[in-house]
Amino acid sequence: MLQKITLVSLLLQCKAILAVSDSSPSEQVKILHTDVAVIGGGASGTYGAVRLREDFNLSVVVIEPRDHLGGHTSTYIEPITNTPIDYGVQSYIVTKAAVDFFARFNISTPPFSAKRLTPLNVDVESGAELRNYVSPSNNATTEALRKWLTIIEKYESWIEPGYWDFPAPQDIPAELLLPIEEFVEQNGLEAALPRIITISGIGYGGIRNLLTFNLMQSFGPSLTRQFLAGELLRPVGSNSVLYQRALALLGSDVLLSSSVQSVERTKFGAVLSVKQGSQEYQIKAKRILFTAGPSLANLAPFALDEKEKSVFDEWAISGEWIGIASIPCLPENTSISFLPNSIEPSDQLALRDYPYQLRLDSTGPNGLGLFRVILGANTTVTADEVKKLTEENVARLQSAGTVNGTCKVDFKAESDHTRPLWIGISKDEMEDGFVQALYALQGYRSMWYSGASFAAPYSSTVWSYTDTVLPKLVADLKDIAEN
Repeated sequence: MLQKITLVSLLLQCKAILAVSDSSPSEQVKILHTDVAVIGGGASGTYGAVRLREDFNLSVVVIEPRDHLGGHTSTYIEPITNTPIDYGVQSYIVTKAAVDFFARFNISTPPFSAKRLTPLNVDVESGAELRNYVSPSNNATTEALRKWLTIIEKYESWIEPGYWDFPAPQDIPAELLLPIEEFVEQNGLEAALPRIITISGIGYGGIRNLLTFNLMQSFGPSLTRQFLAGELLRPVGSNSVLYQRALALLGSDVLLSSSVQSVERTKFGAVLSVKQGSQEYQIKAKRILFTAGPSLANLAPFALDEKEKSVFDEWAISGEWIGIASIPCLPENTSISFLPNSIEPSDQLALRDYPYQLRLDSTGPNGLGLFRVILGANTTVTADEVKKLTEENVARLQSAGTVNGTCKVDFKAESDHTRPLWIGISKDEMEDGFVQALYALQGYRSMWYSGASFAAPYSSTVWSYTDTVLPKLVADLKDIAEN
């Protein structure tokens, strides 16, 4: 039966349409007021937000593009056995910040014990085993790392937990600005390189011409000391538990799956336009704590001025992806490294002399053929490119007869760990005051920074560095309140 249309019903429909049309954008945008807008919910962002709210009694809003907190912490739950497999962050340096942060969430932290795997080094171009390559012995590695520690310990206060006390350009010791190749050969440190490279991920595409200071950033005194002493820690359960509990604590102060669209910044504060799905927010913040990777792309909404752009526009962005894949034709309990054949017989400096490097580490549980996939490149790569490169390299293993049988690569999980770092900054730029220019941005135009680009790139050192930033940020807030 057709509904009878009357003049009254038409007028009511028109009124409803006009009411919707007349609703202003401001009525659909949620307005939030906060002391600090935290950009990024990785290690430094999560830590900073928890401490600002819980210890400094400040309001926060965390803006995180992923659907979870944790940054480079990635965990895959194997569905058959319900086993958590950490394929991102593996362990933690023991610092007061780290110990206190885990204790805050009642997480036990026993010593880290790496799974013992049989190494298999293969030619990245052919898939054949590099039978003539001789890797350093454990004793030689330990001796070289001790020598490395003796050299870098004298610079510890300059680089940990941050670069606040880094010397003026004219006072930088010459050896810190030597190319790594020259420094390593002068000091007989070749045997330390495989371990440093494997743990730090430095130098995709080649390490020879990077500065010695870059090597010190990537594998500094605290990490070297605790690695040698076997003192690294790992939380019970999985590395993601910490961030799950932090999210439960922070609750609605976290906007997951959100992104910053634009920002208006002055010395008095900032107004951020943020989108989360179809919901838009206008966040009025007194200060910003920026903890995401400071690439020009990530910083584009923040209306950088020339002072800021001049610091960030030369940063190198190397691609790094981590994942879990089922590759059942590969031998379990092995670590397969795809390397340039120029390393034979024992050129440790050549380990990174290729545009990308792939490593496949057996993870267990036994019988499932699961491997942690680590692929780094000297340029950015997509998830599809990572999967294709992995499949091609596994196929070459099969063609070369390095492994028996054939199988497909089935990715179960993957995570993009690409980030901008100032590794690759030249000697001239360091002598022109790059470090000082970078740190001069702290607090500039209402924005403070933390994260791996401002400190040694490990969770524990980033947390310790954040502890040096937060009191300065809080003092800044008090200044604007008083003025």
